Amino acid sequence: MSFTFTHMNEEDAETIQAWKYEAPYTVYMMGGQNAEEKAAGKAELLDRRSPYYAVRNEQRELVGFFNFGTSSLVWGGEQPEIYVDGKTVPVGLGMRPDLTGKGLGQAFIEAGLAFAKRQFAPAQFLLFVYPWNKRAICVYERAGFRQVRVFTQKNRYGEREFLEMRKAG
Repeated sequence: MSFTFTHMNEEDAETIQAWKYEAPYTVYMMGGQNAEEKAAGKAELLDRRSPYYAVRNEQRELVGFFNFGTSSLVWGGEQPEIYVDGKTVPVGLGMRPDLTGKGLGQAFIEAGLAFAKRQFAPAQFLLFVYPWNKRAICVYERAGFRQVRVFTQKNRYGEREFLEMRKAG
């Protein structure tokens, strides 16, 4: 399976914000709880300083997205940029809800990492995942990520645990 990557545009951002995931994956929905959150989320999706890319399959259907840089960090508040320490690229991603759990994750993550290597040439990749999301963790480990630590992050939504994973670039 091959994928193409293009900078996120307004139509793709709106489509992604409308995606609805089944429980317990509802935490990955990007629509926002109100108009202000939705507008802020859309602005982030379109900010090229820490870019989001729309991902399409061979039929040119939107199948997911990748984001690279500080927009992938779970603590937020960082100035948007690609590298967190001059050499590490944080990675975020999402797949269209009807495609999750169908065995496409491995090809999807590998395509995203190959794209990021060509674009950014990182020394390493960094990503965060909920520790309960065993399905995603298995895919990331098969792609070469290793578990680093579990930590609790506090934000406006409360406290949540995250697993930090890293992979050489």
